[in-house]
Amino acid sequence: MNERCIYVIILCLWYAGACLAQSPASGTPEKASDFTYTLASGKQGTLYALRSEWILLYFYDPACEDCHALMERLNGSKRLNRLIEAKRIRVLAVYPEDDTAVWIEQAEHVPRTWINGYDKGAVIHTEGLYRMTTLPALYLLDRHKNIRLKTATADEVEDELKRISNK
Repeated sequence: MNERCIYVIILCLWYAGACLAQSPASGTPEKASDFTYTLASGKQGTLYALRSEWILLYFYDPACEDCHALMERLNGSKRLNRLIEAKRIRVLAVYPEDDTAVWIEQAEHVPRTWINGYDKGAVIHTEGLYRMTTLPALYLLDRHKNIRLKTATADEVEDELKRISNK
């Protein structure tokens, strides 16, 4: 693990206390927090403006080896790629920092079928919008932006994609 990954892990642990509240005992689904991301073009978008049956949030650090390995695994998922092609899921890859030099240097490695942005101002961390004790971190959201999987493993995501694709 390189120094950048260790820094991000420490930073994430620091903010772990200020994470999303747990779902109420009533069973009401937990809503994802909205945030703004910035694309390489400078254009900005928001999570809530994305329209899709499913959204896979992929929080990553472009200098993190584990993040690259997970990205390759997800990119190689036939099930995920079929759902992307069928326009049933969108993948939003977000670098939750604003070191644009590092992000731009690695941007070409993110699959072109994914949306790739960074968090200008590092608002996701500073406001504690998402629980990310380590990077990479995966969240699966439904069309209403309800969290279906939180800080999921690749296997958990793959299992859920299998269920989704069988519908």
